[in-house]
Amino acid sequence: MPTDEQKLWGVWGQANGLYSAWAASKNINYYLLFVLYALQGQKAMTQKKICVCTGLTKQTVNSVIRSLKEGGYVELAPGIEDRREKQVALTDKGIAYSSELLTPLQELEHRVLQTMGSDRVQKMIDNITLYNMLFEKEMGKDM
Repeated sequence: MPTDEQKLWGVWGQANGLYSAWAASKNINYYLLFVLYALQGQKAMTQKKICVCTGLTKQTVNSVIRSLKEGGYVELAPGIEDRREKQVALTDKGIAYSSELLTPLQELEHRVLQTMGSDRVQKMIDNITLYNMLFEKEMGKDM
């Protein structure tokens, strides 16, 4: 009989696998998907903030941003508080690209959440928020 921890890892892994499969079906990298999702609707974000929002490593985010910059999808500007830290912003080309990629995914997510119903969705959000808060607190005890 699987433990609660094993069940959690199973469903968490399955969700990540579904997003990875969706990205692959669009011939894009899973990491690119998450970086674009983080940048969408934002004026600009630092790479550090993108790491926090996505859970991706600094090296991974830097690699994705470099690729997006080479394609003309993002531009970098000096940070507001720390000029050494670069602000990443989607260009007009990047906004069109992310919209073209993410709109179908967001429509899929919307259909799934509608099917679940607002009460279940809110409980899911509340439970994941609580889990993250408690995990962070417990993790602080071990560091």
